[in-house]
Amino acid sequence: MKKRRYVVKFRVKSILVLLFLVYLLGIFAKQEMLLREQYVETRELERQIDYIRQENNDLVRQIQYSESEEYIERVARENLGWVKEGERILIEDKK
Repeated sequence: MKKRRYVVKFRVKSILVLLFLVYLLGIFAKQEMLLREQYVETRELERQIDYIRQENNDLVRQIQYSESEEYIERVARENLGWVKEGERILIEDKK
């Protein structure tokens, strides 16, 4: 009895190779889209980080200013109506 040898024709081999290449191309395209999405997301997160850092720096400056004598004096004058010794207050008559 002869052994049967399966001979895969050139056309079938070509189709299988083509299908495999299409599959690989699909995987590559999907990975490329994911990378682009992650790049855009990374850029947006970096913008948010920069904004938060700037906001944080502004708050630090506000805190430092609020601890200064200049700020305390300004608040005491504006909100509490305090005056320094020897100063006079002018009160407008609002009609």
